[in-house]
Amino acid sequence: MGNRIREFKIMRLTSLFFTLLLLIMLAGCTTLPVDGSLPYGLTAQQITTVESGAAFAVSPDGAVAAVFSSGLQLVHIPTKERHQIGDEKPDALAWSPLGYSLAALYHTQGKSRIVIHDQLGMKMAEQTVNDEITDICWLSEQEIAAGGFRVKNYKFGTNFKSILYRWQPGINLPVVTELKDSTLRPASFLKWQSLLAKGPRLSASMASGHIAYLHPIDPPLFATYYKITIRDLATGVEIDTVNAGLSTSGAKFSADGELLLYGDGNGSVLLLNPWSEEQLKTTATPGKSLALSPDGATWFADGAVFTGDRPPALLATNGQAAFTHDSSRLLISSGSTLYQVSGIKPAAGSLFVPEVGEKVAKLRSMRLQGLISAADYKSSMKRILNP
Repeated sequence: MGNRIREFKIMRLTSLFFTLLLLIMLAGCTTLPVDGSLPYGLTAQQITTVESGAAFAVSPDGAVAAVFSSGLQLVHIPTKERHQIGDEKPDALAWSPLGYSLAALYHTQGKSRIVIHDQLGMKMAEQTVNDEITDICWLSEQEIAAGGFRVKNYKFGTNFKSILYRWQPGINLPVVTELKDSTLRPASFLKWQSLLAKGPRLSASMASGHIAYLHPIDPPLFATYYKITIRDLATGVEIDTVNAGLSTSGAKFSADGELLLYGDGNGSVLLLNPWSEEQLKTTATPGKSLALSPDGATWFADGAVFTGDRPPALLATNGQAAFTHDSSRLLISSGSTLYQVSGIKPAAGSLFVPEVGEKVAKLRSMRLQGLISAADYKSSMKRILNP
């Protein structure tokens, strides 16, 4: 036991050392170059000005970015032409899988409003709900998911419920489902209220029909933490994967639903296969701003781009990022500028071929139901991929 404790302390000190080293290196690179070369054959290009910290989204083909800069605007990336489609500042933005629709989320006095625009910016639908909605993502070209929470205070503590709305604009009204609820101690809720207000931070794998989300747990004798849970949208069956500290920014699915990138809230970012419980990569970065390429081969964490085992390409400390659907480009909002980073080499294919996808779906269903173990999933996947 003593050796294990010493090994753990050494690992944590090593992780902290590399975190400090990365932050020191990034300190000299707080903004990307307007035009210029980067490590590993990457190039950066300034696209447009944005309001610092505002939400943005890139269309699936990488041709249009929705940004906020004195109004909600659509920017045609190749020509840099801008077209304003609204005046309000959105809390979140999301393009549909084919890029025909853009969803924008707004908060107004305890209520939440989702507005759907077409690809040209015309308003197509709008819906208001009496809940705190914090994030949105598309489940298909016709259906959007919105995650949020409900809070009710008592003398003994706070009841915290994570909720999920599903809405098909123009077809039905939003339908809400309560995901999980837990009781938080008064001191815990007061301490972490600003982080809890960020909600479940949904990530959807449209190909597999799953979402990943956060929910807080507050055990009486231990520190408050988040549980990262995967939910099957068709059946409602869930599986708890890993725990994370309250400062985590959530988890990001790869396109095929096979990988999760998440910050553990304690100074590390991990690439995980949640089905086989394999920890594939670990980087010593805080994990406050994350993006995973659809193919799962490249990720952005706290201003740096990681690919495989090579050292990170250091870009900017204060930035949020999104990959194009072909994983070849990365859009980064840093300071008051939106940049495009090109030259990323995508992996060969980000989705399973149909016949393999059907087998994987059945395997995951069994894993969710507890019919097979993580080790069973790993061995079965090897047989499926290498018949």
